[in-house]
Amino acid sequence: MEGSNNRNLKAYDYLAYYYDLLLGDEEAFNLWLKEIESEKFNTVLELASGSGVMAQILKEKGYDVLASDISESMKDASQANYNGEYLLLNMSNYKLYKKFDLVLCICDSLNYLEEDELDSFFKCAYEHLNSNGRLIFDMHSLKRMEEFKNEYIEEGDLEDIQYQWTIMSDEYSNTINEHFTFYTPNGMIQEQHTQHVFDPKMIIDKMEKAGFSVKYIEDFVTDEKVLLVGRK
Repeated sequence: MEGSNNRNLKAYDYLAYYYDLLLGDEEAFNLWLKEIESEKFNTVLELASGSGVMAQILKEKGYDVLASDISESMKDASQANYNGEYLLLNMSNYKLYKKFDLVLCICDSLNYLEEDELDSFFKCAYEHLNSNGRLIFDMHSLKRMEEFKNEYIEEGDLEDIQYQWTIMSDEYSNTINEHFTFYTPNGMIQEQHTQHVFDPKMIIDKMEKAGFSVKYIEDFVTDEKVLLVGRK
């Protein structure tokens, strides 16, 4: 099925348009929403909003939401889900000149950062929160390194194309590496995604140094995700 126009793309250049079909997680969305609704928030800055599903859910529930992502392709794809303001924004380096009750970052998006970007991520979030505001984010459990020690392979159909998705951890770099291959009528398109798996103790330490008091939920999604809530 390999065509003559094979391309290697940046993360989410092509996957963005199939993100919800491949990676949508209703269970996790319900858990995130339960955590958000356990506190009182009005204004929300969502970082790494992706396809805009959570931003739209929150908007329909009456929250004042500002969505954002670093990927222009994800912003374009979000138009199918989200009807609201959506900024192109680097979640570890931004200045918006306004503050929010909640800064939200879900779907393991923090794991895309390098370790040397984490301090800036927490500093930016802290500076953009109102007094007593919250930063809520999830990230990969350390257990995922063992889960993907042997390569995971998934193949299937997405509407009019076929795909292959592989996941494998690398214990030397503490990363989870996902490779997507899409077999399109115009050739094979490939994307590589690398996520860093962080020790929660290190993350909590960095959050506290940034000024947050921290709540940590180890098995937010059993054996998959941990959740952290920072209070300003």
